[in-house]
Amino acid sequence: MALIWMMLTAALLVTLQAQLLGRFSMRGIRYHRSFNHDRCHAGEDLEMIEVIENDKRLPVAWLRLESEFPAAFRFRGQPSQKMELGSVYQTHTSGFALMPRRRVIRRHFLTCEGRGIFQLSTVFMTSGDLFGFIEQARSENIKTPLIVYPALLDHARLPLSWHNWQGDLSVRRWIMEDPFLIEGSREYAAGDPMNRIDWKASARTGGLQVYKQGYSADPNVMIVLDIGKVVPGLQSGGGEAEAEHAISLAATCATSLSASGVPVGFVHNAHSLNERRIPSGSGAVQRQLIMEAMAGIRLQQKNTLSDCLIEEARQSRQGLAKDYLVITSADPANIGQACKQLEHLGHRVSVIDPGEPSAVTLAKSAKVDRAADRKEVGA
Repeated sequence: MALIWMMLTAALLVTLQAQLLGRFSMRGIRYHRSFNHDRCHAGEDLEMIEVIENDKRLPVAWLRLESEFPAAFRFRGQPSQKMELGSVYQTHTSGFALMPRRRVIRRHFLTCEGRGIFQLSTVFMTSGDLFGFIEQARSENIKTPLIVYPALLDHARLPLSWHNWQGDLSVRRWIMEDPFLIEGSREYAAGDPMNRIDWKASARTGGLQVYKQGYSADPNVMIVLDIGKVVPGLQSGGGEAEAEHAISLAATCATSLSASGVPVGFVHNAHSLNERRIPSGSGAVQRQLIMEAMAGIRLQQKNTLSDCLIEEARQSRQGLAKDYLVITSADPANIGQACKQLEHLGHRVSVIDPGEPSAVTLAKSAKVDRAADRKEVGA
């Protein structure tokens, strides 16, 4: 008889906990998700912060959260799962157990391996009683925008033509100072004329200061990116890696020019999630606009590079002369006519091949050749 009462009591307790913990498990549950940065470059680390709160007097036996993330996100501390070819999303699962009136904060560290504009929104939550007799499910639409800029390349590994073009640009820019352009003051140097001394700045700093003059030859650069012909999804590679390298090269060039104070713009011939053309400008806001435009590039060609350059010639007829930096691996003969139209309008056109070897690569190749020659001579 005692055994029967024990079984009935156990069944009653199980039923009671199912009714209390199971039916009311999702009530009073609040969830919030954020990143420590809403913008970053590909390859950089991010911290995702999850805040889950149980705002009721009953405990939550278990709570499972399921979120979809791009396949380019890699969570640290978790074994990376092999994604099927062509898949673009992965599911991240985390579990909680919450006491009454408690809040739990969890921090996940991840690495963004690819660029893009992501809108992380839906979170699926599932909870229930201790034994799983009753389960409750709910989805939360939490908008968490994240923009991942292209990865920046090491300057030592940029193509030689970029270094040559940048040197030529620097010479044309700094060749002559304009006495009518005053950009502040600097410390006095030997040979500076006395009529350039800024006496107010000297009195303020306690040392001789001279006027810092600007330069009349201030270039205006427009970066033109050719996405090339990309066939996504091919197992042997359809040009995705080459296209991403070209985008990273364009981002590195734009960042370097902007950091030097050179007005820079950007245009490309691919489909995009935002603006395809950013007029030239300078400053941190301009750099952010260009990076966002590069993050939104889709690996699909919208028009040819020649058409893109011809459109630039139409738009720049009434504008100032620019330096067009064309990043493409296409045959220069295919864009020769379009380049001539821009040059006829007074613009300078330079072409950089993303696949061109860098100084580091050439130095290594030369070192290997010399070692091979010495080995042959020794033999």
